[in-house]
Amino acid sequence: MAAGHQTLLAVKKTVLLPLLFLLLSCTKESSDISISFFVAWHGQPLRCDAPADGVSLTDARLYVSRLVVHGTGGDEWPVTLEPDGAWQNESVGLVDLESGAGDCLNGSSAVNASIRGRYAGGEISSVSFDIGVPESMNHNDPMTAGAPLNYTEMHWHWASGYKFLRAGVATDADSVFLHLGSSRCEGTIGDIQGCRSANRPRVMLADFDPDRDRVVIDLGVLFDSIDLSNGARSSCMSGPAEAQCTSMFDALGLAFESGDRIAQPRAISAAREQ
Repeated sequence: MAAGHQTLLAVKKTVLLPLLFLLLSCTKESSDISISFFVAWHGQPLRCDAPADGVSLTDARLYVSRLVVHGTGGDEWPVTLEPDGAWQNESVGLVDLESGAGDCLNGSSAVNASIRGRYAGGEISSVSFDIGVPESMNHNDPMTAGAPLNYTEMHWHWASGYKFLRAGVATDADSVFLHLGSSRCEGTIGDIQGCRSANRPRVMLADFDPDRDRVVIDLGVLFDSIDLSNGARSSCMSGPAEAQCTSMFDALGLAFESGDRIAQPRAISAAREQ
């Protein structure tokens, strides 16, 4: 029996060890990645306490999900975000570019200018991501959800769910803001059946090097059609009756009437760090 048992063990090792080696050799090592963001006004850096061309920032916060890096050979590698208990879970990250200073009256001093994670792949040629919270999480209760879905100021507290993007600017006499999120939602809070207008822009940035490039949220492009000198404050809450939303949605690559993606967002680009 002892000899037979030893023979069986030897056979198992003969079969299992090569199989284990093959599995290990096929497993790609994961690499760290960090994507940095900043907010601008027609290309000039914009801050709450540092106006650009007489325009100051009032808000700049956005959720990022479905982050994918693309290789030079056409490969695609999903990025798993690193949960940190504040800004990220494994699927969604919150970028917060307002500091609570100056005209950012609805913000806080806490900021987060990057999304961090890991991917199993090689050399990166481009990146892509959604602005928004996935539908499976979009109607969570922010009072009980974990980070980063626990920020109540990023939620409408009704059927529409989370605000995917909060952005705004002001001059001495005028202002404009956008709160982007899903609309035309059906159901009641806690029992949402879905939203007819998803309103989730998809961003693709070619020739993007995470070590040298940053994602630019250009509010000058987003609000390009808004007259900030007429003293009439403007806003868009993603609702169907707001005519001012049309141009903002267009700058984000969305059709306002349907919420469908129709183009690469003009208001989102990449810039090399100086």
